Amino acid sequence: MEFCQVRLEAHQGAATIYVVGLLAELAASRAERIIGHVPIGTSVIRLDLRGVQLIDPGSFVRVARSLNNWRDVRGGRVNIEFPERSARRLSPRPQLVRHQRAAGRYNPPVCAPASSVAR
Repeated sequence: MEFCQVRLEAHQGAATIYVVGLLAELAASRAERIIGHVPIGTSVIRLDLRGVQLIDPGSFVRVARSLNNWRDVRGGRVNIEFPERSARRLSPRPQLVRHQRAAGRYNPPVCAPASSVAR
């Protein structure tokens, strides 16, 4: 039973390595082997981890070091795409909130400085 799959898709000048399942020892060794055999002339490697359910930190470091070595030797670029649940969550932008009008008086937004409010 396989707990991971590592596949290479390559075109002229670019390659994508897909990892699906568990990124552990087996997947890391397969990815390292693939990175070492990326054809000369490839200028970009993309590592797609969107299908990974669990990442072993030590195995990830192995793959990252292989990619760094490839980049340094070949002068290429590397792009790593992480699983969605690892993506940075952006909080909604803060919005100015106006107070309710009290006794017919204008109450400015909370964030506005008092000196900039028109009377």
